[in-house]
Amino acid sequence: ESLLLGLVGDDLPETYRQLGAGDSRRRKLAILRGKAIEHLTNAAARAFVEQQDALLAGTLPGDLVEHMHGPAKRCVLNAKDMARKKIFQDKRKTLHEIGAYTTLEILLNAFCGAAVEQFGGRTPSFKHRRILDLLGNSAPDPKAPLHASFLRMIDFIAGMTDSYAGEMAREMTGHSGNSVHLRIVD
Repeated sequence: ESLLLGLVGDDLPETYRQLGAGDSRRRKLAILRGKAIEHLTNAAARAFVEQQDALLAGTLPGDLVEHMHGPAKRCVLNAKDMARKKIFQDKRKTLHEIGAYTTLEILLNAFCGAAVEQFGGRTPSFKHRRILDLLGNSAPDPKAPLHASFLRMIDFIAGMTDSYAGEMAREMTGHSGNSVHLRIVD
């Protein structure tokens, strides 16, 4: 809350001024957030206009935040610092991040592996054929350049929701919630 108050200063929304001690911190933050976004957007737009030539030429040193001024710059730098110290060091957050990397690794290996195997018109294995079947009309042309096939695979994966990607990766590795038990009969 103090981070956002430092940004908006005296430009507090009237609804925030009317809040009492009984109002939740969550409600206060929700009201402040809109005003903070307005201030940050305006500061970023000013910095962009001031640095437009260098930015578009690709010669801008640092990022746009470094070229913002006053409370907006301090707010973003403090938020980044807070994220580094509190959020990125959180064990639960770290485990989620590792899980996301693992999910992406599984999906990229499966889909790009299928693209490589069919590249140049070769016949993919049964497993890779099934992976390509999952793509439907998004499946790459076997005669297309490998780079184009990889881009199609990445586009397909990028279009997935997080939960769908996680579910698909679990299914591909045999870790789904609905286990299939095979019984061997003599």
